Amino acid sequence: MFRETFRRFCLLTLVGMALFTVSATVQAASPSFGGTTPRGAQRGTELEVTLSGGQLQDAQEILFYEPGIEVTKFEVVNAGAVKATFKISPECQLGCHRLRIRTASGISDLRPFFVGALPEVAEKEPNSEFSTPQAIPMNVTVTGVADYEDVDYYVVEAKKGDRITAEVEGIRLGITFFDPYVAILNSARFELASSDDNALVWQDGAASVIAPEDGKYYIQVRESSYAGNGACIYRVHIGNFPRPLAALPAGGRLGEALQVKFLGDALGEKIEQVTLPAALDSNFGLFVKDATGISPSKVWFRLSDLPNTLEQEPNETHDNATRFTAPAACNGVIEKPGDFDCFRFTARKGEAYDIRVHARSIRSPLDPVLTIFAAGGGAIAANDDSGGPDAYIRFGVPNDGDYVLHVRDHLGNGGAHYAYRIELTPIKPSLTLGVAEFVQYVQPVIAVPKGNRFGVVLTAARYDFGGPLALRGENLPACITMESCR
Repeated sequence: MFRETFRRFCLLTLVGMALFTVSATVQAASPSFGGTTPRGAQRGTELEVTLSGGQLQDAQEILFYEPGIEVTKFEVVNAGAVKATFKISPECQLGCHRLRIRTASGISDLRPFFVGALPEVAEKEPNSEFSTPQAIPMNVTVTGVADYEDVDYYVVEAKKGDRITAEVEGIRLGITFFDPYVAILNSARFELASSDDNALVWQDGAASVIAPEDGKYYIQVRESSYAGNGACIYRVHIGNFPRPLAALPAGGRLGEALQVKFLGDALGEKIEQVTLPAALDSNFGLFVKDATGISPSKVWFRLSDLPNTLEQEPNETHDNATRFTAPAACNGVIEKPGDFDCFRFTARKGEAYDIRVHARSIRSPLDPVLTIFAAGGGAIAANDDSGGPDAYIRFGVPNDGDYVLHVRDHLGNGGAHYAYRIELTPIKPSLTLGVAEFVQYVQPVIAVPKGNRFGVVLTAARYDFGGPLALRGENLPACITMESCR
């Protein structure tokens, strides 16, 4: 693999504008943005939102990075707060919407605002004892706080056979390092289902159960080690809605219609016909809905130009391995502890492929280990955690013949939703550009003052090609040009 990294200095310059002369010294200050109150809302509603931070006295605009939310009213309260009215479309996509505040002197950091499908209910204390839970209707989103050693209880009514799901948004709200725990209990205080650090929802939790009988069921929310505080705000979605944990296949070709099997829901597997978008989207996912509602967050789904192959059981040996033709995407599930899957393909000497397993990158709990064998022979290459928790191998074919891809979990775990996708692609030249952090752990923001310029160092990494690079800016905002110098 040929790789070269170098640094270029690029100046973004505002042109066609007059420079302003002022008689007093003016010191620009970038705004800070701590977050919104509330942290989310139901789609199809209109509400007042307070955006808190610092240096907001000259705030002019709220910038959204996903469609579906319109600002119908905007008011600067003081340097520490802005009030705005958000009008959320009934068709607004569920989940996280990113926003910034733009002021006359700069642009704030990104902060999340969450959109849900259910009406909102506020936590009411006292609800810290199992004997004094807060009664709520089914299919609501409760907003609450997990304080120090606090345990919050909510009680709902359910019929035998009903699905009861509780998904909590805590760490995803981006406020503090909050590790939420959620559990569903029966009236005898027996825990029927619980979740801490569900892979699909990052460090948050999602639990589901089928009600074994008519009666009351209790939802418990707390910080996993009882070490909460006033900043541990959460939104917990409680209802009968579906909550699948994975999809098979875990990806598809741009613009195609295909059948997708959703895995891990308490009511069992569900098959849906899905039409994929025509354009690439690295954050694409599928929301599952039925007569009871819609999942609060997506099942991650990869988009590519590769044809799909689905594993065919049994496929635990070289002889019964699922056959495919490269290049392709191989999709499967490590269904039980100790399970492993094999895929077999024919290749010619001199061919070369990038082979990458997508598991954690699509929010699967699988920690994949990939091994390549000569069919009927020994291992040629293996990898675990190449640059992350997934596996990657660059494979140069040594001889004409058949080869076998073998995938398993690193610790021998498995389950109905331990899905994966192996993408085997020809090696192609690629280039990545990056901007160094201006402040540690803060995403860089380029704000060009009127009549001025902004210098930024870009880092370019080249893969599988050589020669000089020419950088130019395309589709820049009006009156912005880019000058590049080595």
